[in-house]
Amino acid sequence: MATYLRIWFFSLLILLIGGMTLNYWVDPYGLYRPYSDGDWKPHAATQGELVKPYQVLKHLPRTLILGNSRSEVGFDPEDAAWPESAQPIYNLALPGTGTRVARRLFEHVLAAHSPQTIVLGVDFMDFLVSPDVSKWEPEIIHRLLVTPDRQINNDRWFQMMLDGTVTLASLDAVMHSIDTVRLHGKPEVAHVTAAGFNPMRDYSRIAHNEGYFNLFRQRDIENMRVYQKRPKNLFSRGTHTSPAFEDVTAILDLARAHGIQVKVVIYPYHAHLLEILRISNCWGLFEDWKRELAHIVATHNPDQATLWDFGGYHHFARETVPPAGDKQTVVHNYWEAGHFKKELGHQILARLSGEGEPTFGIALTPANVNVHLLAIRQNGMKYRLEQSAEIIQLEKLAQ
Repeated sequence: MATYLRIWFFSLLILLIGGMTLNYWVDPYGLYRPYSDGDWKPHAATQGELVKPYQVLKHLPRTLILGNSRSEVGFDPEDAAWPESAQPIYNLALPGTGTRVARRLFEHVLAAHSPQTIVLGVDFMDFLVSPDVSKWEPEIIHRLLVTPDRQINNDRWFQMMLDGTVTLASLDAVMHSIDTVRLHGKPEVAHVTAAGFNPMRDYSRIAHNEGYFNLFRQRDIENMRVYQKRPKNLFSRGTHTSPAFEDVTAILDLARAHGIQVKVVIYPYHAHLLEILRISNCWGLFEDWKRELAHIVATHNPDQATLWDFGGYHHFARETVPPAGDKQTVVHNYWEAGHFKKELGHQILARLSGEGEPTFGIALTPANVNVHLLAIRQNGMKYRLEQSAEIIQLEKLAQ
């Protein structure tokens, strides 16, 4: 009996060590990166909240990218538009998150290292809140160096142990490692680079197989439903602020205190999404949101922060969506109406660096915001006249 138990114990130990070794060297989530691994981490794209809080501390970036999935897929740290002085760059944006996560991640980085520049993407949807919205904290805070009150997170070691167990000693990790080896070298699998950028290779495969019309239509339907149901409100009851605006203010104040330059970016939504905002009765709030952001930036960090608005009916946003059944035509600047490609991200980064098309994007201030918003309204009227058939289809989605 004792011999049997010893054999069983050592067999189990060998399996455990073998599995942990496999998981470390294959590294399916891109957490350890023991070597230059190439672009074949098919499970990394869904594990940003697990991986990025650790990876950013290894990079000690001079430039930090914050935001949601629009930033993660649009701003490539390896883009040629970045000046040499901006390197190294890390994309700390996380899909499906808002301003609260961006704020906590910024505080996390500051606890170890002070970057020189932040590119902060802000999404209108994150600011549409119930009048009685309550403050909350994301699960990711357990992986961060500091607590929400900016004290040392003494419980972080326990989360690190849990994450180590999940990524090295779990059966899921073994299966994902095997899957990673199986997909090695295939060009159209999901991936997140070592610098935190998601090149959306899985979307590239879908666009090739189904066409861009399907990508746009599916996301247009989802966006219409979301904005129709979203609260038509920007501020907490009885105030002229909200948790989302408070997060932006806190980021600006922290950046000013540490001498960090901030470039707040309003995303370049495709015209389809702009029209969805209008059809779902959100346009007035969309304009008020920009006015409030311009006021906050001018009030809290006017010397080191700039609010850039790329959200208008410019020629990029008016890019034609191919008709149904067309699998050949490529939309060069967008995956669908909400997510822009790195090609358009390049144009934005060029503008942020003082180059690029001078008519694309504007540094928004309280002094010019109303004139700018009026120009966007006028351009929207022209777009609707030129693309009346598309507008009819979008209006049908509202039903």
